[in-house]
Amino acid sequence: MNEDRIRRSWSGDSSSSEVLLPKQLSDKEFLCSKLPSLVKNFDWEVKNEFSKSLDDLKKNGNDWRMVASRLGFSNIIQQLEKVSKPTIELLRQCTDTTCIELLDILVNIDRSDVLDDVVKHYNKRNTNSIRPLCLRSPTQEGEDGKSTFSGLSWPLQDSGCESSISKVGPEESDETEEDFHSDESKTFWLNIPGTYDRKSWMDFFQAAKNTCPKEIQQGNVQKFLSKLLGIEYATDNIRLNQFLELVALFGPFKPGREGCLQKMCDLMKDSISVRDDGAKESWFAGRMNETESYERLRDQIPGHFLLRISSSKAHDGVFVLAVKTRGSGVVQIQIKRDLQNSNLLLADREFENLKSLVDDLRRDVLLENCKQLLINPCPGLPLNAIFTGYVDGKPRQGGRGRGKPRK
Repeated sequence: MNEDRIRRSWSGDSSSSEVLLPKQLSDKEFLCSKLPSLVKNFDWEVKNEFSKSLDDLKKNGNDWRMVASRLGFSNIIQQLEKVSKPTIELLRQCTDTTCIELLDILVNIDRSDVLDDVVKHYNKRNTNSIRPLCLRSPTQEGEDGKSTFSGLSWPLQDSGCESSISKVGPEESDETEEDFHSDESKTFWLNIPGTYDRKSWMDFFQAAKNTCPKEIQQGNVQKFLSKLLGIEYATDNIRLNQFLELVALFGPFKPGREGCLQKMCDLMKDSISVRDDGAKESWFAGRMNETESYERLRDQIPGHFLLRISSSKAHDGVFVLAVKTRGSGVVQIQIKRDLQNSNLLLADREFENLKSLVDDLRRDVLLENCKQLLINPCPGLPLNAIFTGYVDGKPRQGGRGRGKPRK
Protein backbone atom coordinates (compact mmCIF):
# COMPACT_ATOMS: atom_id res chain seq x y z
CA MET A 1 0.00 0.00 0.00
CA ASN A 2 1.03 3.59 -0.42
CA GLU A 3 2.01 4.94 3.00
CA ASP A 4 2.16 8.49 1.66
CA ARG A 5 -1.63 8.60 1.47
CA ILE A 6 -1.79 9.53 5.14
CA ARG A 7 0.14 12.76 4.53
CA ARG A 8 -1.64 16.10 4.74
CA SER A 9 -2.06 18.08 1.56
CA TRP A 10 0.59 20.54 2.72
CA SER A 11 3.17 17.92 3.63
CA GLY A 12 5.07 17.96 0.35
CA ASP A 13 7.91 15.57 -0.45
CA SER A 14 10.29 15.77 2.47
CA SER A 15 13.85 14.71 2.01
CA SER A 16 15.07 11.75 4.01
CA SER A 17 18.64 11.86 2.73
CA GLU A 18 21.40 11.31 5.25
CA VAL A 19 24.02 12.94 3.00
CA LEU A 20 24.82 16.31 4.59
CA LEU A 21 26.82 19.10 3.06
CA PRO A 22 29.95 20.22 4.93
CA LYS A 23 28.42 23.63 5.61
CA GLN A 24 25.31 21.99 7.09
CA LEU A 25 27.44 19.81 9.32
CA SER A 26 29.43 22.84 10.44
CA ASP A 27 26.28 24.71 11.44
CA LYS A 28 24.97 21.69 13.31
CA GLU A 29 28.25 21.05 15.12
CA PHE A 30 28.56 24.70 16.05
CA LEU A 31 25.05 24.87 17.51
CA CYS A 32 25.43 21.56 19.33
CA SER A 33 28.46 23.00 21.11
CA LYS A 34 26.63 26.19 22.09
CA LEU A 35 23.01 25.19 22.74
CA PRO A 36 21.82 23.19 25.76
CA SER A 37 21.71 19.47 25.06
CA LEU A 38 17.94 19.36 25.65
CA VAL A 39 15.50 21.55 23.72
CA LYS A 40 13.49 22.24 26.87
CA ASN A 41 16.47 24.21 28.21
CA PHE A 42 16.69 26.64 25.27
CA ASP A 43 16.18 30.20 26.46
CA TRP A 44 13.46 32.41 25.00
CA GLU A 45 15.73 34.25 22.57
CA VAL A 46 16.85 31.00 20.97
CA LYS A 47 13.30 29.68 20.73
CA ASN A 48 12.27 32.94 19.17
CA GLU A 49 14.99 32.62 16.50
CA PHE A 50 13.64 29.21 15.53
CA SER A 51 10.17 30.71 15.55
CA LYS A 52 11.10 33.53 13.15
CA SER A 53 12.14 31.00 10.52
CA LEU A 54 9.63 28.21 11.07
CA ASP A 55 6.39 30.10 11.81
CA ASP A 56 6.24 31.27 8.19
CA LEU A 57 4.12 28.58 6.51
CA LYS A 58 5.53 26.95 3.38
CA LYS A 59 3.45 25.55 0.53
CA ASN A 60 5.29 22.25 0.71
CA GLY A 61 4.76 22.08 4.48
CA ASN A 62 8.41 22.05 5.58
CA ASP A 63 7.82 24.54 8.37
CA TRP A 64 7.00 24.04 12.06
CA ARG A 65 4.26 21.55 11.12
CA MET A 66 6.70 19.12 9.54
CA VAL A 67 9.05 19.50 12.50
CA ALA A 68 6.14 18.72 14.85
CA SER A 69 5.31 15.64 12.82
CA ARG A 70 8.89 14.35 12.75
CA LEU A 71 9.14 14.83 16.52
CA GLY A 72 5.98 12.79 17.10
CA PHE A 73 3.69 15.73 17.91
CA SER A 74 1.27 15.42 14.98
CA ASN A 75 -1.63 15.08 17.38
CA ILE A 76 -1.30 18.69 18.58
CA ILE A 77 -0.77 20.41 15.22
CA GLN A 78 -4.39 21.57 15.03
CA GLN A 79 -4.17 23.16 18.48
CA LEU A 80 -0.86 24.82 17.67
CA GLU A 81 -2.31 26.32 14.49
CA LYS A 82 -4.49 28.49 16.72
CA VAL A 83 -1.64 30.21 18.60
CA SER A 84 0.41 33.19 17.44
CA LYS A 85 3.85 31.56 17.85
CA PRO A 86 3.37 27.84 17.19
CA THR A 87 7.09 27.04 17.03
CA ILE A 88 7.70 28.35 20.55
CA GLU A 89 4.70 26.41 21.85
CA LEU A 90 5.97 23.30 20.07
CA LEU A 91 9.44 23.63 21.61
CA ARG A 92 7.83 23.93 25.04
CA GLN A 93 6.35 20.46 24.51
CA CYS A 94 9.78 18.94 23.79
CA THR A 95 10.53 17.74 27.28
CA ASP A 96 12.84 14.91 26.18
CA THR A 97 13.95 16.03 22.70
CA THR A 98 17.69 16.54 22.28
CA CYS A 99 19.25 19.47 20.49
CA ILE A 100 20.95 17.24 17.95
CA GLU A 101 17.65 15.48 17.19
CA LEU A 102 15.98 18.81 16.40
CA LEU A 103 18.87 20.01 14.25
CA ASP A 104 19.03 16.72 12.32
CA ILE A 105 15.34 17.04 11.49
CA LEU A 106 15.80 20.58 10.20
CA VAL A 107 18.69 19.53 7.95
CA ASN A 108 16.83 16.48 6.65
CA ILE A 109 13.74 18.50 5.67
CA ASP A 110 15.92 21.00 3.77
CA ARG A 111 15.65 23.74 6.38
CA SER A 112 19.35 24.28 7.06
CA ASP A 113 18.52 27.98 6.60
CA VAL A 114 17.06 27.85 10.10
CA LEU A 115 20.43 26.71 11.45
CA ASP A 116 22.11 29.56 9.57
CA ASP A 117 19.74 32.07 11.15
CA VAL A 118 20.37 30.77 14.66
CA VAL A 119 24.16 30.81 14.08
CA LYS A 120 23.94 34.42 12.93
CA HIS A 121 21.96 35.21 16.06
CA TYR A 122 24.70 33.70 18.21
CA ASN A 123 27.50 35.46 16.37
CA LYS A 124 25.69 38.76 16.69
CA ARG A 125 24.85 38.31 20.37
CA ASN A 126 28.26 36.96 21.37
CA THR A 127 30.65 38.73 19.01
CA ASN A 128 33.39 38.90 21.61
CA SER A 129 33.15 35.35 22.91
CA ILE A 130 32.32 33.17 19.90
CA ARG A 131 34.61 32.76 16.91
CA PRO A 132 33.06 33.05 13.45
CA LEU A 133 31.92 29.72 12.05
CA CYS A 134 34.52 29.67 9.26
CA LEU A 135 37.39 29.81 11.81
CA ARG A 136 36.27 26.79 13.83
CA SER A 137 38.40 23.67 14.01
CA PRO A 138 36.66 20.57 12.55
CA THR A 139 37.71 18.64 15.66
CA GLN A 140 35.71 20.84 18.06
CA GLU A 141 33.09 19.28 20.28
CA GLY A 142 29.60 19.05 18.82
CA GLU A 143 28.08 15.65 18.15
CA ASP A 144 27.96 14.65 21.81
CA GLY A 145 25.39 17.38 22.46
CA LYS A 146 27.26 19.02 25.34
CA SER A 147 26.54 22.68 25.86
CA THR A 148 28.90 25.48 26.76
CA PHE A 149 26.18 28.10 26.65
CA SER A 150 24.32 29.15 29.75
CA GLY A 151 21.56 31.67 29.75
CA LEU A 152 18.30 32.49 31.46
CA SER A 153 16.01 29.57 30.75
CA TRP A 154 12.43 30.39 29.93
CA PRO A 155 10.46 28.22 32.39
CA LEU A 156 8.23 25.57 30.89
CA GLN A 157 4.61 26.60 31.02
CA ASP A 158 1.37 24.94 30.09
CA SER A 159 0.67 26.05 26.54
CA GLY A 160 -2.94 25.00 26.78
CA CYS A 161 -2.41 22.38 24.10
CA GLU A 162 -3.41 18.85 24.99
CA SER A 163 -0.85 16.25 24.19
CA SER A 164 -0.66 12.52 24.60
CA ILE A 165 3.11 12.69 24.32
CA SER A 166 5.08 11.18 27.18
CA LYS A 167 6.68 13.67 29.57
CA VAL A 168 9.33 11.15 30.64
CA GLY A 169 12.81 11.69 29.23
CA PRO A 170 14.83 8.79 27.84
CA GLU A 171 17.20 8.86 30.80
CA GLU A 172 14.26 8.34 33.16
CA SER A 173 12.70 5.44 31.26
CA ASP A 174 12.54 2.12 33.03
CA GLU A 175 10.85 -0.82 31.39
CA THR A 176 9.82 -2.26 34.76
CA GLU A 177 7.89 0.89 35.65
CA GLU A 178 5.66 0.97 32.58
CA ASP A 179 2.27 -0.74 32.70
CA PHE A 180 1.54 -2.32 29.34
CA HIS A 181 -1.59 -3.98 30.83
CA SER A 182 -0.70 -7.29 29.12
CA ASP A 183 2.31 -9.40 28.24
CA GLU A 184 1.23 -9.39 24.58
CA SER A 185 1.34 -5.58 24.35
CA LYS A 186 4.73 -5.41 26.06
CA THR A 187 6.21 -8.08 23.79
CA PHE A 188 4.78 -6.39 20.70
CA TRP A 189 6.31 -3.00 21.61
CA LEU A 190 9.71 -4.31 22.68
CA ASN A 191 10.13 -6.37 19.50
CA ILE A 192 9.75 -3.32 17.23
CA PRO A 193 13.09 -1.81 16.10
CA GLY A 194 13.95 1.54 17.67
CA THR A 195 14.49 2.94 21.14
CA TYR A 196 12.46 1.93 24.16
CA ASP A 197 10.61 5.26 24.17
CA ARG A 198 10.05 5.74 20.45
CA LYS A 199 9.35 3.72 17.30
CA SER A 200 8.93 4.82 13.71
CA TRP A 201 5.45 4.53 12.21
CA MET A 202 6.80 2.40 9.36
CA ASP A 203 8.32 -0.14 11.77
CA PHE A 204 5.24 -0.05 14.00
CA PHE A 205 2.87 -0.62 11.11
CA GLN A 206 4.97 -3.50 9.74
CA ALA A 207 4.95 -5.12 13.19
CA ALA A 208 1.17 -4.68 13.35
CA LYS A 209 0.80 -6.39 9.96
CA ASN A 210 2.99 -9.26 11.14
CA THR A 211 1.16 -9.67 14.46
CA CYS A 212 -2.43 -9.03 13.30
CA PRO A 213 -2.46 -9.62 9.52
CA LYS A 214 -6.21 -10.22 9.32
CA GLU A 215 -7.28 -7.37 11.57
CA ILE A 216 -5.06 -4.71 9.95
CA GLN A 217 -6.62 -5.41 6.55
CA GLN A 218 -10.20 -4.78 7.67
CA GLY A 219 -11.90 -1.67 6.36
CA ASN A 220 -10.19 1.55 7.36
CA VAL A 221 -8.48 0.16 10.46
CA GLN A 222 -5.11 1.54 9.34
CA LYS A 223 -6.53 5.05 8.93
CA PHE A 224 -8.29 4.82 12.30
CA LEU A 225 -5.07 3.62 13.94
CA SER A 226 -3.04 6.44 12.41
CA LYS A 227 -5.61 8.98 13.64
CA LEU A 228 -5.53 7.65 17.19
CA LEU A 229 -1.73 7.76 17.20
CA GLY A 230 -1.57 11.24 15.64
CA ILE A 231 0.18 10.05 12.47
CA GLU A 232 0.23 12.56 9.62
CA TYR A 233 3.35 11.49 7.72
CA ALA A 234 4.74 8.08 6.83
CA THR A 235 7.97 9.23 8.52
CA ASP A 236 6.32 10.07 11.87
CA ASN A 237 7.33 8.50 15.17
CA ILE A 238 5.20 6.90 17.88
CA ARG A 239 6.04 7.47 21.52
CA LEU A 240 5.64 4.86 24.23
CA ASN A 241 3.00 6.91 26.05
CA GLN A 242 0.84 6.99 22.92
CA PHE A 243 1.02 3.21 22.63
CA LEU A 244 0.19 2.72 26.33
CA GLU A 245 -2.90 4.90 25.88
CA LEU A 246 -3.96 2.88 22.83
CA VAL A 247 -3.86 -0.47 24.64
CA ALA A 248 -5.48 1.00 27.76
CA LEU A 249 -8.38 2.19 25.60
CA PHE A 250 -8.81 -0.77 23.25
CA GLY A 251 -7.14 -3.77 24.84
CA PRO A 252 -4.01 -5.86 24.28
CA PHE A 253 -2.15 -5.70 20.98
CA LYS A 254 -2.78 -9.26 19.85
CA PRO A 255 -4.80 -11.02 17.15
CA GLY A 256 -8.36 -12.18 17.71
CA ARG A 257 -11.65 -10.71 18.91
CA GLU A 258 -10.18 -9.53 22.23
CA GLY A 259 -7.30 -7.74 20.54
CA CYS A 260 -6.91 -4.00 20.13
CA LEU A 261 -7.30 -3.83 16.34
CA GLN A 262 -10.39 -6.07 16.23
CA LYS A 263 -12.05 -3.97 18.92
CA MET A 264 -11.26 -0.84 16.90
CA CYS A 265 -12.79 -2.46 13.83
CA ASP A 266 -15.90 -3.42 15.80
CA LEU A 267 -16.23 0.15 17.06
CA MET A 268 -16.03 1.53 13.53
CA LYS A 269 -18.92 -0.70 12.50
CA ASP A 270 -21.02 -0.61 15.67
CA SER A 271 -20.89 3.15 16.24
CA ILE A 272 -22.68 3.94 12.99
CA SER A 273 -26.31 5.00 13.20
CA VAL A 274 -28.71 5.79 10.38
CA ARG A 275 -30.73 8.92 11.03
CA ASP A 276 -34.36 9.31 10.02
CA ASP A 277 -33.17 11.41 7.07
CA GLY A 278 -31.01 8.50 5.90
CA ALA A 279 -27.67 10.06 6.81
CA LYS A 280 -25.07 7.78 8.40
CA GLU A 281 -23.37 9.16 11.49
CA SER A 282 -20.88 7.72 13.95
CA TRP A 283 -21.19 8.76 17.57
CA PHE A 284 -17.48 8.18 18.26
CA ALA A 285 -15.45 11.38 18.20
CA GLY A 286 -11.97 10.00 18.93
CA ARG A 287 -9.60 12.45 20.61
CA MET A 288 -11.56 15.56 21.58
CA ASN A 289 -11.46 17.85 24.60
CA GLU A 290 -14.39 19.02 26.70
CA THR A 291 -14.53 22.46 25.11
CA GLU A 292 -14.82 21.17 21.55
CA SER A 293 -17.44 18.59 22.49
CA TYR A 294 -19.46 21.32 24.19
CA GLU A 295 -19.21 23.58 21.14
CA ARG A 296 -20.38 20.78 18.86
CA LEU A 297 -23.39 19.86 21.02
CA ARG A 298 -24.59 23.14 22.50
CA ASP A 299 -26.79 24.13 19.51
CA GLN A 300 -28.10 20.63 18.89
CA ILE A 301 -31.53 19.35 19.91
CA PRO A 302 -31.64 17.48 23.25
CA GLY A 303 -30.74 13.83 22.84
CA HIS A 304 -27.76 14.42 20.60
CA PHE A 305 -24.59 12.86 21.97
CA LEU A 306 -21.02 11.80 21.27
CA LEU A 307 -18.44 9.56 22.88
CA ARG A 308 -14.86 10.76 23.03
CA ILE A 309 -11.51 9.75 24.48
CA SER A 310 -10.76 11.54 27.74
CA SER A 311 -8.23 14.30 27.15
CA SER A 312 -6.65 13.81 30.59
CA LYS A 313 -7.17 10.15 31.52
CA ALA A 314 -6.67 8.22 28.29
CA HIS A 315 -3.78 6.35 29.93
CA ASP A 316 -6.38 4.84 32.30
CA GLY A 317 -8.65 3.79 29.43
CA VAL A 318 -11.26 6.46 30.22
CA PHE A 319 -13.87 7.61 27.70
CA VAL A 320 -16.34 10.49 28.11
CA LEU A 321 -20.01 10.57 27.10
CA ALA A 322 -21.23 14.07 26.19
CA VAL A 323 -25.00 14.57 25.95
CA LYS A 324 -27.17 17.56 25.09
CA THR A 325 -29.96 17.60 27.68
CA ARG A 326 -33.11 19.67 28.11
CA GLY A 327 -32.42 21.15 31.49
CA SER A 328 -28.68 20.94 32.09
CA GLY A 329 -27.15 21.90 28.76
CA VAL A 330 -24.27 19.64 27.73
CA VAL A 331 -23.45 17.01 30.34
CA GLN A 332 -20.06 15.25 30.33
CA ILE A 333 -19.86 11.82 32.00
CA GLN A 334 -16.72 9.75 32.51
CA ILE A 335 -16.78 6.08 31.52
CA LYS A 336 -14.07 4.20 33.36
CA ARG A 337 -12.48 0.91 32.35
CA ASP A 338 -11.62 -2.09 34.47
CA LEU A 339 -8.13 -2.73 33.10
CA GLN A 340 -8.18 -6.27 34.50
CA ASN A 341 -11.12 -7.53 32.41
CA SER A 342 -11.45 -4.62 29.90
CA ASN A 343 -15.09 -3.99 30.83
CA LEU A 344 -16.45 -0.44 30.93
CA LEU A 345 -17.92 0.93 34.16
CA LEU A 346 -20.87 3.33 34.36
CA ALA A 347 -23.51 3.82 37.06
CA ASP A 348 -22.38 0.73 39.00
CA ARG A 349 -22.87 -1.40 35.92
CA GLU A 350 -20.38 -3.13 33.64
CA PHE A 351 -20.54 -3.10 29.85
CA GLU A 352 -18.62 -5.26 27.42
CA ASN A 353 -18.08 -2.40 24.97
CA LEU A 354 -19.17 1.13 24.07
CA LYS A 355 -21.95 -0.12 21.78
CA SER A 356 -23.72 -2.03 24.55
CA LEU A 357 -23.43 1.03 26.79
CA VAL A 358 -24.94 3.32 24.15
CA ASP A 359 -27.71 0.83 23.38
CA ASP A 360 -28.75 0.73 27.04
CA LEU A 361 -28.72 4.53 27.33
CA ARG A 362 -30.94 4.79 24.26
CA ARG A 363 -33.60 2.74 26.10
CA ASP A 364 -33.21 3.62 29.76
CA VAL A 365 -32.07 6.40 32.10
CA LEU A 366 -29.16 5.11 34.19
CA LEU A 367 -27.64 8.32 35.49
CA GLU A 368 -28.81 10.69 38.22
CA ASN A 369 -27.22 13.71 36.55
CA CYS A 370 -28.47 12.88 33.06
CA LYS A 371 -32.13 12.01 32.56
CA GLN A 372 -31.88 12.40 28.79
CA LEU A 373 -32.14 9.33 26.57
CA LEU A 374 -29.57 9.12 23.78
CA ILE A 375 -31.22 9.75 20.42
CA ASN A 376 -29.02 10.97 17.57
CA PRO A 377 -25.23 11.10 17.23
CA CYS A 378 -23.74 14.57 17.05
CA PRO A 379 -23.41 15.25 13.31
CA GLY A 380 -20.17 15.93 11.50
CA LEU A 381 -17.71 14.35 13.93
CA PRO A 382 -14.05 14.16 12.80
CA LEU A 383 -13.98 10.39 12.26
CA ASN A 384 -17.11 10.21 10.11
CA ALA A 385 -15.07 10.32 6.92
CA ILE A 386 -13.16 7.23 8.05
CA PHE A 387 -16.03 5.35 9.67
CA THR A 388 -18.74 5.94 7.09
CA GLY A 389 -17.26 7.78 4.13
CA TYR A 390 -19.73 10.53 4.89
CA VAL A 391 -17.81 13.84 4.88
CA ASP A 392 -19.30 16.81 6.67
CA GLY A 393 -16.69 19.14 8.11
CA LYS A 394 -18.97 21.38 10.15
CA PRO A 395 -21.50 20.59 12.87
CA ARG A 396 -25.05 21.09 11.66
CA GLN A 397 -28.48 21.19 13.26
CA GLY A 398 -29.90 17.69 13.51
CA GLY A 399 -33.41 16.35 13.38
CA ARG A 400 -35.46 14.88 16.20
CA GLY A 401 -35.60 11.35 14.86
CA ARG A 402 -34.15 8.56 16.94
CA GLY A 403 -30.93 7.27 15.40
CA LYS A 404 -31.28 3.66 14.31
CA PRO A 405 -28.34 1.33 14.84
CA ARG A 406 -26.84 0.10 11.61
CA LYS A 407 -27.76 -3.49 10.76
